Amino acid sequence: MKISKRVRRGYALVLALLLALPCLTLMQTQAADAVEVDRKCNLTVSVEGNYDEAFEADLSEMQIPVALYRVASVDVSGRYTGVGSWASMKFDSISGETKADNWTTLAQEAYELIGDGQPDAEEKIEKTQGALASAKFTDLDTGMYLVVPETSFNTDYSYEYTFTPYLTALPGNAFAQTGAGDDSWNYEPVIGLKAERAQQEGTLIINKTLDTYNETLGAVTCVFRVEGHDDAGNAVYSNVISATLEGAGNTETVRLNGIPAGIRVTVTEIYAGSNYQVVGPDTVETVIVSKEALENVDGASEASVSFTNAYNGGNRGGYGVTNQFNLDENGLWDWTTDLQE
Repeated sequence: MKISKRVRRGYALVLALLLALPCLTLMQTQAADAVEVDRKCNLTVSVEGNYDEAFEADLSEMQIPVALYRVASVDVSGRYTGVGSWASMKFDSISGETKADNWTTLAQEAYELIGDGQPDAEEKIEKTQGALASAKFTDLDTGMYLVVPETSFNTDYSYEYTFTPYLTALPGNAFAQTGAGDDSWNYEPVIGLKAERAQQEGTLIINKTLDTYNETLGAVTCVFRVEGHDDAGNAVYSNVISATLEGAGNTETVRLNGIPAGIRVTVTEIYAGSNYQVVGPDTVETVIVSKEALENVDGASEASVSFTNAYNGGNRGGYGVTNQFNLDENGLWDWTTDLQE
């Protein structure tokens, strides 16, 4: 069967269009003027971002070390080529169509290739007068950089902040990298952080002392209620704990572990023991201090409260038992008691 000239011309036109598509795509993602590859760049890393007030308040007061690794060079057309330890990486797929997940995958691959390599630049994000906390890097070569903020704690060590390593281009180009926005090369871009945080834990120590004691009545059991609230006033911790002791002048110490650090707890002695009364306040407040604060802050100590009881002259028999109910991993209630069988 013969193919007419008109049909052959049609095939040729379709083929030409198909071959042109990659070039059109390249032009669409690199539509800006040529990159000045020898021009020096500045980069500002700021805490500004889509965070809630608690995040932003913490980040604004922290010092966060940030390291930059130059992982690729860039040519005048905005194409990237891996360098050094990252020479094996393929950056030719980067365009305005690159999805966030692909950027994350590339950044993780680059992070795993750091090895013993030294950063090309290091600065600390910190607060300056009248401005949000930021770090400014100057005199940087053009190319693709891996941004690696160091895991850090807020000022009272109640939260640990971790940051996702990510890639940023120098110069930046919103259109080339996202498919939208300004189509000019920016040699002094400002970028933010990708942060997550985990609340730390601490210990509460309750000291109980008997000022006077009736040996005939035997051991005394006291019961304490512990309520904890965050800075916003939300109840975030609740527990009941007991202490049993005997002998005048003796002190029993109870430790509660795993309490969210940084919260203010109110400890109330709700039962002083049969025939005993509290001497002094029956309610005391304190703030839970994290293990990390104990290790890093001079003078920091575990949260501690003290209560004193005295015999009130009565002779009623009685003894306290503490029952605890906790949900297990199957959503069923688990019951424990300190009652001796």
